[in-house]
Amino acid sequence: MKVTKVVDQDIAEKIDIQYIRNQFTDVPNVGIIYICTLEGGEEDDWVDDETGIRYIVIHLPYKQVKKGIDIRPMMLARAKERLGLVA
Repeated sequence: MKVTKVVDQDIAEKIDIQYIRNQFTDVPNVGIIYICTLEGGEEDDWVDDETGIRYIVIHLPYKQVKKGIDIRPMMLARAKERLGLVA
């Protein structure tokens, strides 16, 4: 799994993509892009035709992240939901 982030600099350290990568080592051909900026944006998933990797865009609420201490549970819950791993 590939995990990356597009975030405002002031909250960059709170978005722990290595933690998420470690949680989903057995999920192939998926990339997650966490976005957390003041501007926000749309969640738009797509598949890279050349690599076959499905990319999932997950927006995190900027104000909540900025105030929060440990954002990893929210990141993990949203990833599981988008991957269809929530019961």
